[in-house]
Amino acid sequence: MNREIELKLECEPDALEEVRHSPALAKLRRGRARKRLLRSTYFDTKDFSLLENGMALRLRDADGERIQTLKTERRDRSAASERREYEAALSSDAETPDLNRLPANLRAKIKKLAGKSPILPCLRTDIERVASQLRTDEGDEIELAMDSGILHAEGREKPISEVELELKRGEPASLYRIALKLAEAVPLRLRLKSKSEQGLALARGRGHVIVKAEIPRLAQDTTVEEAYAAILRQCLLHLIANEDAALEQRCAEGLHQMRVALRRLSSAFSVFRRLSKNDEARALTAEAKWLAASLGKARDLDVFVHMLPRAKRGASPDHEQLRALAEKARAQAWKTALRDIRSPRYTRFVLRLAHYIAAHAWHMDGKAMPLRQFAARALDRVFRKVCDLGVRIENLETEERHALRKRLKKLRYSLSFFTSLYDPDEVKAYLHGLSQMQDLFGGLNDAAVAHATLRRLTRNDAALEKTAQTLAHALDKRAAKDWRSAQQAWRKFQAGKPMWR
Repeated sequence: MNREIELKLECEPDALEEVRHSPALAKLRRGRARKRLLRSTYFDTKDFSLLENGMALRLRDADGERIQTLKTERRDRSAASERREYEAALSSDAETPDLNRLPANLRAKIKKLAGKSPILPCLRTDIERVASQLRTDEGDEIELAMDSGILHAEGREKPISEVELELKRGEPASLYRIALKLAEAVPLRLRLKSKSEQGLALARGRGHVIVKAEIPRLAQDTTVEEAYAAILRQCLLHLIANEDAALEQRCAEGLHQMRVALRRLSSAFSVFRRLSKNDEARALTAEAKWLAASLGKARDLDVFVHMLPRAKRGASPDHEQLRALAEKARAQAWKTALRDIRSPRYTRFVLRLAHYIAAHAWHMDGKAMPLRQFAARALDRVFRKVCDLGVRIENLETEERHALRKRLKKLRYSLSFFTSLYDPDEVKAYLHGLSQMQDLFGGLNDAAVAHATLRRLTRNDAALEKTAQTLAHALDKRAAKDWRSAQQAWRKFQAGKPMWR
């Protein structure tokens, strides 16, 4: 049994040669590169019960050798994945896996998952691999593999063009350092999915799944630094997991979830500010804000276009012209957002963040306090800032309402980081109150953004300005109702005791 820790990077086919001859790798390379033709067949039941449960069973033909491999459910280490790998050499004419070559517990699990269904060939990859051995100045040993080929599944095909960095010896942080060097010279993109996971999606013919934020599993004896790393890791994975939905499907919810991940990340840096007072954390925070602003413009126009049908009652005949202008602005905002997600700057950002997490590139001064005590103090700081505005809620101007909304959202994110430390029922009730207020304040913010969008779209057009006024009036009526509800929700929320105290 081996432990596989690898980082996958996707690129255009022509870029593989650039990687191969990159000056950044020249001094790290040990020995000559080796080219191999790899044909791998993955086996599963007809309904993919193994792959759906994180198990990839394959036979690989490599230079006349027949190798059986079982990879178990992945454990993510930020952008790199860790899986347990069980290999066995079979006879060169073997056509099916030999489950007797697996540990008894895994053999039993496969049989249970398969039930009475036969295990048959389901996916195939035909790959040309050029592999090199790298050794860093710190002594880390890494295999660099450049894969080019085709993935076949259920009559469908998908081209493969990937760079894999597999840690053979040393620290995972070294994978990100090398990837960052490559990303400076070659357009690359992180790829979370393994070939088997890509094959499953191809076979299913389904779109990319929207991934929402997970709650970090923190124990009472988890250290503050361990919690910091775990929370940052969840934010990073949440961000990357929704890239494909945004890029390939132009899915509004995928883009929204990426933006949520960036906001949660900024909240995490703020909550753990005693650990993140360094240049790298400040730079990462700035990059997160840059990207969130870019995605935010597209998100705001998604919301605005969605609001138009509900706000058009009584609108003038110019309503459709206004909608066309909004759609045009939305398309341009999406174009900019997708360009930024595909940019080298974005790739460098996520790699830097992954390295920051893997290397624990921070320092904690003084004696470490228990995590629950730390959480209570951090939540108190955020809560006080909420109350500073909430105490005069009746007199808040539009910008102050927006600020209160952001502080409430930060409180919700911050509490979600630590929910596993508290009673689940108490957390659920408290978060429910926060969510209700957040929804109401979110509606108010949507109305304010819609007003600004209307002014921008109808500037210097008298006919459309009249249409905009009609829409703005409908928005104002709904916003006034939401504002009254928001004040009532705040008073109810404020009357309760913070559940972490």
